[in-house]
Amino acid sequence: VVFCFFFFSSRRRHTRCREVSWARRCVQETGINAEYMGQMGFLKTAGSPLTYEQLQKVIKHIKKHGIIQFINLFQTFKNHVIPRSQALKWGDETEYHIVYMDHIAKQAKLLLNSKEIQEGFNASANTGNVSTQPEYGAWMIEAVPKVPFSHVKLSDVALLDNHFSTRRKIISEYLATLGPITLSSFASYPLLGVNDYAKKIVELEDIQPENELHNEETKNSPMQANEEHKTEPLPLNTSGNIYSKSLFTFDAAINPHPRFPTLSKMIRTRRGEKVCIKVPLFMDSKTVIPSVPTPEDPFPGQIYMDSMAFGMGCCCLQLTFEAESIKAACRLHDQLLVLAPILSALSASAPIFRGKLADIDLRFNVIEQSVDDRTPEERDPTNPKFVNKSRYSMNSHFISNDPSVMPHHNDSVPLNVDPELMNDLKVAGVEERLAYHIAGLFARDPLVVFEKAIDVDDAKVTSHFENLQSTNWNAIRFKPPPSMDSEIGWRVEFRPMDIQLTDNENAALSAFVALLVKLITEYNVNFIIPISLCDKNMERAHKRDAVLNQKFFFRTNIITEGEYKNNNAEGFHAEKEVIEEMTILEILVGKASKGYKGILPLVEELIAEMPGTIEEKAKVSSYLQLLRGRASGHFKTGAKYIREFVHNHPDYKQDSIITNEIAYDLMKNIESHNASNIQPVEMYMTHQAINEEMQKIFLWGSEMISCFSQLINDISGQFLSLIHISEPTRPERISYAVFCLKKKKNKRL
Repeated sequence: VVFCFFFFSSRRRHTRCREVSWARRCVQETGINAEYMGQMGFLKTAGSPLTYEQLQKVIKHIKKHGIIQFINLFQTFKNHVIPRSQALKWGDETEYHIVYMDHIAKQAKLLLNSKEIQEGFNASANTGNVSTQPEYGAWMIEAVPKVPFSHVKLSDVALLDNHFSTRRKIISEYLATLGPITLSSFASYPLLGVNDYAKKIVELEDIQPENELHNEETKNSPMQANEEHKTEPLPLNTSGNIYSKSLFTFDAAINPHPRFPTLSKMIRTRRGEKVCIKVPLFMDSKTVIPSVPTPEDPFPGQIYMDSMAFGMGCCCLQLTFEAESIKAACRLHDQLLVLAPILSALSASAPIFRGKLADIDLRFNVIEQSVDDRTPEERDPTNPKFVNKSRYSMNSHFISNDPSVMPHHNDSVPLNVDPELMNDLKVAGVEERLAYHIAGLFARDPLVVFEKAIDVDDAKVTSHFENLQSTNWNAIRFKPPPSMDSEIGWRVEFRPMDIQLTDNENAALSAFVALLVKLITEYNVNFIIPISLCDKNMERAHKRDAVLNQKFFFRTNIITEGEYKNNNAEGFHAEKEVIEEMTILEILVGKASKGYKGILPLVEELIAEMPGTIEEKAKVSSYLQLLRGRASGHFKTGAKYIREFVHNHPDYKQDSIITNEIAYDLMKNIESHNASNIQPVEMYMTHQAINEEMQKIFLWGSEMISCFSQLINDISGQFLSLIHISEPTRPERISYAVFCLKKKKNKRL
């Protein structure tokens, strides 16, 4: 569930900004109205949530007025254009787990105090450019920048590692005042749903948001990290699970805001049963598969999960970009959609679910299953009411009228859109494909409606539109301006990537996506392939080590030589695709035998043309080198790193089971890497890469010896000799040999 700050959110803000000076700075730097810079208004309630039965009576009303609200937005902003030099304001949304580290018992447990922590942090003095938002889990927070990046420029992109590491440092310093608590960027917490997987610090419930925990008065408070806290164990109690009915997770771990438990209950109620999540179990040498299905393992050979928490309790990295116009936003949406599976495979960091090693590396499909509210009829392909995908899924269609998108590209199963709503949109002037997309959102039912928010002024608010917009969780989200009087334009959100274990990795992926957006905006490139092939690519992206072992459908004619730097050359976009199955390395670096240039060479050309210092360009190139290294097998993905850590742990029994000690040591290991700001190339280098680096070093050493010897002979052969002091035998990224010059003894002297 995405809850975004002022730049990212699609919900109108009503709360005044706490700090006027900060608001003025935001307005000055971004031109965004301060009305949308206060505390998030998205989670405001208006009475109690409607029950499922009550909701059925107002569904048509919500849909009708939601379409009216979008039409009002469209009429207001259809001609809204931002000059290219001012467009592409952007920023990230980064989700984290809050984990309580019990160093005595060697256990890492989820801490169910995110509400108190989020409110306390936002009200504290030292928040920098960081604001935190609530998330589905009572152990989760989402961090966003208070002020977005003003444009995709190298000076900002080069500082992304500092952006992420500073954010972690600021939040972690706050958490340290509360206890042995770590900010974890695991895509999937390893022990979610396993026994008593969470704790709660009781004292934190008494903290008021306005309390300042960093001042002199609190230095000796009971909240200090070196003192023990009164934690409340949360044993599994399925009888108390009135919302999820889960056998594994407990409702007490859902964020207490009414929206979240209501989502869980409504999805289960509409579906007619609990959600059913299945991922293949990794079969190790001693993995045991039950011979008879049980309630806990009804599908032998699969990891079974039964609640929304298993999906929406995962963490991801999301990026939002403001486009020049509605036309530019639609085109950006479509081009990025094709790239979503490629970035997903590069970001794969989720190999563990419900305490077991899975035979997949990505979280996306788990979330897709966790919020699948389709009725039995809607899940039946033979039924006229069939709905092809879950609410969380790859997009079902391209939305732009750009010549790059041809009729055969939208080859997904048609949505059951309401023809009346579709007609209303077209009469209002919305183009066919975009109208189909908006009507497609309303093919779903609303899930959470508050009793006092049914009859609203459609000319002023967009709440009914956002109700459906915010619960269609697609890989790419097209986002209209957040309100009728907004200064924010049309935006696109990139949503498919797993969060990364370290800040440098998050920086590298963010940099790559930002540069791809710049490339799509500045160059005449075309990545479009049929939707059905995008879906197949996403299926393949989930496979174990997909970044190395899978091939993906991709077009080879993404540019026309000599014309691709002319963004106004519309003719090229109408060229039919030539599709090849390629590895991710080939997609990135090119395949000469097929006349395919590759994405990275284009991005590198773009970087060379962008204003920036040598240092900035070198830094950005290092981000790209990490991704190239993953695709070539030189650097591990997060999923690969986690798997190898588990396999090498002394407590692992080759049975696919993650113990408390393994999970604790894994969390501690990653925490130490982030604390020391270790570079991913050091952390993730494979044995293959180390051997190749060693060979290069030995060759370099031999060449240097030869050069030095010649230099000595030429310049000072009578007085100096070369001494080889050490061998280049260190297996790290930076290995070296040491040479010295020694003065020769000369009898004549």
